[in-house]
Amino acid sequence: MSEIIFGSEYHQILDNLLREIDLSKLPLYGENEIYRMNAGRYGKVKIKLDIERDNEKIEYIRDLYSKTNNSINCYTYEWEAEEEKLPKYHEEYIKPVILRFIEVLSTISNNNNVVLKFSVVDGDWKTSENTAHHLATKNALIELFKQI
Repeated sequence: MSEIIFGSEYHQILDNLLREIDLSKLPLYGENEIYRMNAGRYGKVKIKLDIERDNEKIEYIRDLYSKTNNSINCYTYEWEAEEEKLPKYHEEYIKPVILRFIEVLSTISNNNNVVLKFSVVDGDWKTSENTAHHLATKNALIELFKQI
């Protein structure tokens, strides 16, 4: 987890990561904006955690994991941000952070009965030399899991 978020940030949400997610609280949102004028960096990301409702995806995932006899928790990912607000090409900075988080969360969480979905639902960008969406995504995930 340390390569995803720093240790001090990880300890802020560790207890929440270990407990079962209260499905009645869903959907949950995490949002973060990074603006570093001196470094020419900007990025804003809003992530939603909700129950996966696409029956085809759920069937596929359950079928896949039933063959391996693996009790891993299952999560999906989807890009739902509007192109005008957050162009899809920013996904290359955002998606790997979420997928790595899902990979770790899948091994420690307690939601075996439900497939949950992480969605990028909003964000913003500005023309700058460096994107800050990678860091904004990490911080948005932290904000999301502080609510659990």
